[in-house]
Amino acid sequence: SSFQPRATMLLTVLLRSAAGGSPWTGDMHPSIGFNAGCDLGDVPGACAPTYDNLRDGGALWDCPDGERQSNSTWPACEAAKKPIIGNNPLCFDLTASNPCCCPDTGCFAEPRFNTIIGVCRNQSCACGNRRTLQKSCAPQGRPDQCGAPDCTGEPIVCCSGVDVRSLVPYYDLGSKAQINYWAAYEFDPADNQWHIQEESSFNTDGSRPTFDLTEPFGGLDPSEAWLGPQPGGSVFWGLGYYPAGVKGVGENAAMFVLSTEHFFGATWYMLNQLTLDRGPATPYSSSTATCPVSSNNCWAAGNGGEMDFLESPWNRKDGDVDGYRRSFSSQNNQMGRQFNGGVNTGGFHTNNYLLTADVNTPEPIVYVAVVDKIGNWVYRIPASEVESIWPGLARTTAEATVAARPTQTPTSVNPCRDGFCAIFTSNCQATTWEDALAQNCGFNQNQGFCGNWFNRMVDTQQPLFPSAACQRDVRSGVTMPWCIEMVNNTPSAEVFV
Repeated sequence: SSFQPRATMLLTVLLRSAAGGSPWTGDMHPSIGFNAGCDLGDVPGACAPTYDNLRDGGALWDCPDGERQSNSTWPACEAAKKPIIGNNPLCFDLTASNPCCCPDTGCFAEPRFNTIIGVCRNQSCACGNRRTLQKSCAPQGRPDQCGAPDCTGEPIVCCSGVDVRSLVPYYDLGSKAQINYWAAYEFDPADNQWHIQEESSFNTDGSRPTFDLTEPFGGLDPSEAWLGPQPGGSVFWGLGYYPAGVKGVGENAAMFVLSTEHFFGATWYMLNQLTLDRGPATPYSSSTATCPVSSNNCWAAGNGGEMDFLESPWNRKDGDVDGYRRSFSSQNNQMGRQFNGGVNTGGFHTNNYLLTADVNTPEPIVYVAVVDKIGNWVYRIPASEVESIWPGLARTTAEATVAARPTQTPTSVNPCRDGFCAIFTSNCQATTWEDALAQNCGFNQNQGFCGNWFNRMVDTQQPLFPSAACQRDVRSGVTMPWCIEMVNNTPSAEVFV
């Protein structure tokens, strides 16, 4: 692919005329597109450029060192005394008075975050490769399972020990991801508004056409492209798109906005900026550029943090319910150290889901994800209503400053099936090891409780459901700042019906 130098790209961004919205300087090297002749339906990463491609084009960022920046964000911690298990440093004698196990070298991540979008088709979807078959456990009385050593049934499509034959047609159809704009915001308590981070935002002025993440150059003329896949990829997905080499957001609270014309069978999730810069799936490495301390992405080795906002149930046997439109929120992956889980951590077996568009029917929806002291809200807003529901946001543009919260209370929470609704996943409210245990926060006691990044954030006063006058949840005698309906509405009998 041809390359437009970074300086020229930024100048173009600053000079182009637009109908409205905020200026943006996000540079995802749009002139470096798919690998020539690649097929998105091949193995994951087949269409992604390499780190060398970016280096040769002058678009490769510096790899961060991940060293401790201050004692205010990382307290004293105990060095792991036993060998690293699964690339994750562990301690086995932590207590309330000695609660923190040090992360791996170069994994002292800061609470700075951004989002990644993963798309796939056929074999590049998590378990789409039908050549990898494992024996069913049906003869052993476990028809939903497969691949275990004692299983003797017929070979079937198996994903993480689950029979996913019903999902193969959706793997083959692949993702739909047509994007109008993508934005990241930091909250300012002084003026009670969200402020855009321009370097982590894209097409917020609506000056470029809708971009299809599954097509080379977004299905546009290369001169109009405004996103590009990253070499670090996305675990279990064919391509990953994310801002890299930027500051990230989350000092006070974070908000991410994704305006879509059609979104189905894809994933959108938050990662620590350090994890993104080091490569979510493929480690940062080129023939001339290396990481100064470690190339470990710190996802596990530092609990850098993952919050899934939208994720299709790619390894759930009955994930085809609702035509594979259910997209789940979850914070179950690598909770610990400073990225601690709340009391309803979500996942494919819960009601923490919303319905995206249908695979064959585009439906313009603006998704807004808010991460603050209280929890994680993922709002589903029909694009035709977004201007009245959230001042500062529109279908094709987003302003530089945006109202702190929507003007209305969502019509439903957990699940969110139609219209304006939301998913809510709580954040841990504890500040000590003892309180975290008492309140049932999610953390691994061999990684420890090294603090609570979420407790450092502010409460942005998102609307409670069903109302501010609701019955609050209580944990070990402590009243939580959310309604009991927002965390307890997850009966397993209602999840897949």
